[in-house]
Formats: sequence, C-alpha cells, structure tokens
Amino acid sequence: MSRFPARFALVASTATTALVASASSALAQDVPGPGPGPGPGPEAVPRFPWFLEGIGAAVLTLVVGGLLIALVPDYTRRVTDRALEEPGMAFLWGAGVTIAVIVAAVVFAITVVGIIVAIPLLIAFALFALVAGEFGYLAVGRLVSDDWLPALGVAALVAAVVGSVPLLGGLVAFVISSVGIGSVVVDYRA
Repeated sequence: MSRFPARFALVASTATTALVASASSALAQDVPGPGPGPGPGPEAVPRFPWFLEGIGAAVLTLVVGGLLIALVPDYTRRVTDRALEEPGMAFLWGAGVTIAVIVAAVVFAITVVGIIVAIPLLIAFALFALVAGEFGYLAVGRLVSDDWLPALGVAALVAAVVGSVPLLGGLVAFVISSVGIGSVVVDYRA
C-alpha cells in the first residue's frame, strides 16, 4: 500500500490546476512601461492590495483544505493529529526540508546541466508545499474544534489574517506551513 493515498495526488493536481488558472490571467496582461521601450519597467509591476492577498490565502485554504477533508479525511486527521502532538518536531522537519530543497536547487543551478534538475525540483516542491502546508492551517483550526467544518472555517480565517499582514504575516505563514510540511514528512517516515 502506498504511503500517500491516490486521492492525495488528486488533491495536489486540483490545487495545481487552480493555481495555474488563477495566475495565467495576471501573466497574460501587458503593463505599459514608464518609457518608450518595450516591456514593463520596474515601477510597472503591480502590487496587490493587502486585503486581496488575505482573501486569496483564505480561498486557497478553503479549496485545498476542503479537498483534503473531503477526499482523504482519515489521512488529513492523522497528519493534523501529528502536527498537534509534535508541533516542534514537525516545524523542524518542515523548515529543514524546505531549506534543503532550496539549497539543493541552488547547487544544481550552478551548472548549466543542473538547471534541468533544479527547475523541476523547485516546481515539484512548490506543488507539494502548496498542499502539505495546508495541513498546518487545518491543525490550527483543529485547536478550536475537532469537527471539520468549524476547523476549516478557522483555518481560512487564520490564513486570511496571516495573508493580510505584510512582513510578520509571511513569517507566521512560513511557520504554519512548515508545521504542515513537517507533519507530512514525519507521517511518511513513521
């Protein structure tokens, strides 16, 4: 039997599709540059308002977290239980794996041939982190209620608040996501 259920792959692919679909319209827009040259200048890169980043984080948590709960409820409960039982260990594993993947990608990218490995490695890890990081938010939601619906609501609210705060929010999001990533890694190792 596989360590990761087949439904986990379905959740990951659905989250990937949603992420690509939401980013494609923004990438297709051409923002005029400040001068008569081709392409946008450095000042032309748009920045989302603070509340839109929070809304985006909440929607992402609702979609991915809801899919995890609906498609792999036993696995989701087991991983969030692990996050609640050993948050420190889960954080260390999650942060360690994240740093190790980034360092490995940089080392691979130093050589021209290694770029062929570095880019897919970073893409695969970003997709993994997108889904696995949601376990951290669901674990925070389970601190309030053991029932999934209120836990998902709290997780989305926490994601919205964390996504809305500029600098400190990014740090808190890293910690919560690292706990989720680490919980998946610790569960896989068990």
